[in-house]
Amino acid sequence: MKKFIVPVTWKVETVVMVEAESIEDAIHEAHCVDIDNMPDPEYVGDSFEITSEDDIQEVSTEKNETGDFSAWNDMPGGF
Repeated sequence: MKKFIVPVTWKVETVVMVEAESIEDAIHEAHCVDIDNMPDPEYVGDSFEITSEDDIQEVSTEKNETGDFSAWNDMPGGF
């Protein structure tokens, strides 16, 4: 069986509390909230999608039998 790295995206939603003088300022402050600290994010239904079929890469099974996904480094936005 072949293995592939497939870039995917999905959306989550939650609420954040910010302090601001106006709605416009609150929108700005909400954009600055650290996403790692957002409370109880919930999956947005039907938001899961393949990001780019052109960026799907086959992974050599010889190197990746242990789950090495180092090829992610070459993907757009890779680590």
